[in-house]
Amino acid sequence: MNPSVTIFTSVHPPDDPRIREKSLETLRARGWQVTYVCQAPGPTSANGFRVKQLTGGRVTRSVKAIWQIMTSKSDVVVLHDPELLIGAIPAGWTRGRNRVVFDLHENLPAQMRTRQPTPRVLRRPMAWLTRAVLRVAESAVTITLAEPAYRQLFRRDPQVFENLPAAGTLPVRSDDANGIVYVGDITRARGVMVLLDAVGMLATRQRLTLVGRCDPQFKSEVETEAQEVDVELMMTGYLTYTQAWDLAARSLAGVSPLNDLPNYRHSLPTKIVEYRSVGLVAIVSDLPASLDAIASSDVARSFVAGDAVDLARVLTEALSDPEAPQIARAESVAVRESESWPADRFDAFYRSLIS
Repeated sequence: MNPSVTIFTSVHPPDDPRIREKSLETLRARGWQVTYVCQAPGPTSANGFRVKQLTGGRVTRSVKAIWQIMTSKSDVVVLHDPELLIGAIPAGWTRGRNRVVFDLHENLPAQMRTRQPTPRVLRRPMAWLTRAVLRVAESAVTITLAEPAYRQLFRRDPQVFENLPAAGTLPVRSDDANGIVYVGDITRARGVMVLLDAVGMLATRQRLTLVGRCDPQFKSEVETEAQEVDVELMMTGYLTYTQAWDLAARSLAGVSPLNDLPNYRHSLPTKIVEYRSVGLVAIVSDLPASLDAIASSDVARSFVAGDAVDLARVLTEALSDPEAPQIARAESVAVRESESWPADRFDAFYRSLIS
């Protein structure tokens, strides 16, 4: 009988690329019996695996997921939300550490130090508490990481499965591409306002496409700012992975405008690799991990994080360079070959947990 795995997320969108397109699809395609526990209404497509929908608010969904983690009969259970560690830790103690996996997507302590809903006075204590919980968790469950930089959070040496594009999932930039695109969650911390202001400074009017989730209140702020700085703006809202990148492939330049915050400084923005894989000219903040992601490129450019004037200068250079699109498209071949999701290694690791 094929091994079984149940994958849990009560917070991420059901079509989250790391969970749905990479982790889940890798195991499904290699013969695992997969159950996916996620928010209703579930993923866009569910061929070859079972879906259990979580309904209710965030806390209610988490409680339901924790109960299912503790009662699951699958060979391996995998969770992608820190809230679910409350159920994962006792499940690991009873089932065995190798049978419960927590996949860490973010540097959670660093995230807590800048988390907006949390009062400033509580952020440092919350960061300390989060780090302590992770240390307890690693003694009870198997930890995997989306970034090698997260290893410093743990005593052991967790497996890293970098959040790179899965082979064959990205389109090639269209021949009639034009304009600028940003793909990802649309927030102030991720530099979207800096990007908007920079595009408004360009001598030649450019279309700016923002692809991703956005809080309704912040969306209103972005739209108002776009009108004030006279930017042709398109905000798509959340799209599936395929839809998002099919749309992004119609632009010439892709921007990663992250502000210089602890959670972003040493974390690779997956979108940079994706921009380069599609053949877009990548424009990135001058954060260490972002600079590493474009080190091999002859056409990608960086700007001073948080500086709209410098970003406008760099965008002007990139968009006025007649050779840049061809170079970016040529580089995409090598990027696709060298920077891809490690599907075989991922499957082998999961099989080692039950051997």
